[in-house]
Amino acid sequence: MRAIVRQRQNAVVRVEIFEAYLPGLIRRGTRLANPFPLTSNVGDAFSFALYLPSAVFYGMRKHLGSGVLFDPEGYLLTNHHVIKNADRIAVRLTDAKGVRHLLDARLVGTDRHVDVALLKIDPKGIPLVTAPLGDSEQVALGDWGIAVGNPYRLTGTVTCGVVSGIHRQVRQNLIEDFIQVDAAVNPGNSGGPVLNTKGEIVGLVDLGMIPANNIGFAIPTGLIAPFLDDMKKHGRPRRGYLGVGVRDLTPEMAKDWGLKAETGVLVAEVSASSPAGRAGIRKGDLIEAIGGKKVATARDVQMAALRTPPGAELPLTVRRGDKSLTLKPTLALRCAPFRIF
Repeated sequence: MRAIVRQRQNAVVRVEIFEAYLPGLIRRGTRLANPFPLTSNVGDAFSFALYLPSAVFYGMRKHLGSGVLFDPEGYLLTNHHVIKNADRIAVRLTDAKGVRHLLDARLVGTDRHVDVALLKIDPKGIPLVTAPLGDSEQVALGDWGIAVGNPYRLTGTVTCGVVSGIHRQVRQNLIEDFIQVDAAVNPGNSGGPVLNTKGEIVGLVDLGMIPANNIGFAIPTGLIAPFLDDMKKHGRPRRGYLGVGVRDLTPEMAKDWGLKAETGVLVAEVSASSPAGRAGIRKGDLIEAIGGKKVATARDVQMAALRTPPGAELPLTVRRGDKSLTLKPTLALRCAPFRIF
């Protein structure tokens, strides 16, 4: 692990966010319905009195987070919540020669549903250190994970632990498929990478579990990498739409639907004009596999659709009565609500 850290540590950068405020801690661009926040409670009045001098003399407030360079052209990843409301973004990094730099960064694209942001710096001939994106689908329980970030302004902090959970949902983001790592994660780690033992980025630190500080949750690269080109071209990801409503099959549901199986993923609704409907998927079908990989829950189907860009095929193996069918819908551009996949 020492060699991996030595090789990749300088790929991790400190992201500095500046927010512009008017006196009274009111963000520029915010509608000034009440410039004096004294109407809610006594705490607001106290805060206003305490912070007004600093707001007058210091019109910019600075927040810190982490990020990771993955492209020699200067592209880096961080969290959406790190750069949210930023009026200016700067990046501090150390190049391959050990020289420190402070560079301005611009926001290229963001995915607020996954909590990912893509930034770009101008290297100006600086020899950048980068870390390649790995395949998060290969991450398994018990694997080692190395988290690198800048907690509490402690630049380049390295912690490690085993992968203690995969496909976690903690209701932090709209689209979740977290990798859980037993590594210390604290404020300032957000946006930093989780590396595997090959030195590849397999996750992006998103949050920790408070009050415990040795449980961290990382966004898998499988939710990021397929949509980087979209974020570069369009500023946001273009996700696929299959057009089915799916549910986990229970014995009670199997009895109601007249199905022999007692477990699986049931197609509860399907639109005839959707990609699924045009491919021949019917209400009452049981989805057994996607792309040759078995699925156990409705969440598996949902995440497979969300990971697939529009225009790509998503091969499905479904059971209809006693027959097993392989259908190949071509996903459309998602415009539907996230309850329909």
